Amino acid sequence: SFLKAVMQDFSLISPQPANNSDFLFQETEELKNIALDYDTTSNTLKEFFFPRQETIFRYERHPDGSAKIMTVQHTDARQTIFFGLRSCDTRAVYFHDRFFDQEPKDMLYWQKRSKGILISFACNKPPRSSCFCAYTNSGPFLEKKEGFDLQYIDINNEYLVEIGTDKGAALIKRYRRFFTIANDTQICKKTHLRKNCLRFFSPKYDIMALHTKLKTKDLSKIWLDLGRRCTNCGGCEFICPTCFCFYTQDIEYSPSRGERLRCWDSCTFKGYSRMAGDTNPHERNSDRISRRFFCKLYNCYRWFGVFACTGCGRCSYACPVNLDMESFIASLMQGNTYKPLLKEL
Repeated sequence: SFLKAVMQDFSLISPQPANNSDFLFQETEELKNIALDYDTTSNTLKEFFFPRQETIFRYERHPDGSAKIMTVQHTDARQTIFFGLRSCDTRAVYFHDRFFDQEPKDMLYWQKRSKGILISFACNKPPRSSCFCAYTNSGPFLEKKEGFDLQYIDINNEYLVEIGTDKGAALIKRYRRFFTIANDTQICKKTHLRKNCLRFFSPKYDIMALHTKLKTKDLSKIWLDLGRRCTNCGGCEFICPTCFCFYTQDIEYSPSRGERLRCWDSCTFKGYSRMAGDTNPHERNSDRISRRFFCKLYNCYRWFGVFACTGCGRCSYACPVNLDMESFIASLMQGNTYKPLLKEL
């Protein structure tokens, strides 16, 4: 099969069953472990390209007072195929590509990302009720140049495969014996399947109207409400496939050597914006919540032309107080009062 041949030449990451009915993106050792009929994974692709913790550089101090800085190089020459991705997760990598490509380019990210090939699967129906990718233009089908190298579309007992990049084209060329040219009937099925899937997303919110409302409306009451709700656990940021906040930490192992680490952080943590002199421009919880939602739904679009929410719905399940992105979008489009979509505990 195609995947059996691929595993001889590439590392393969795929969604696989884990404990407690969860699914995880992880290294594939046996093809039988790959799960394609899953709701969503409890981890994201972010940790493969932008890990929870990684070394930026190591240093040594010499007796003569000089020092040596050693940058970290990821020397694994083998490429990795990420197979069985949902559109929302593929779109999240596309967003990170935009973010980490800003000057100066983040080479820690690109050393790993440049060796990754993304094979995305379009969703013929939402995997679970909390999905809202259609609201954020992140699915359920992606178009070319929206993140995938290859996109698989299930058209009943066979897959229509779309090429999104040169990487994808090279993969098809290398394993051409497993593919045939699609005919017009097969290609037309994509349009029908996409329209059918979009019927599950109702009502359809205008994300650009939300973008405008964030800029023009006084939302102080809703920020105060959300600030009272939030417990600052950081769960929504750490499970989010697009969050990019981090802090650096210097670890001294001895007087002569140590290293600098980059670790995930959360913009809703009080310490995230604390500065020297113990001053904090975002002292209030409501200010930090406002910053998070503005970042996701306003600033990132202004900076990169892409919303920093892909509608994966993970925050709906991670938040213990029902403060999630879809509920915020729905509430703001209907008024200025926050109303959780999930049942209150």
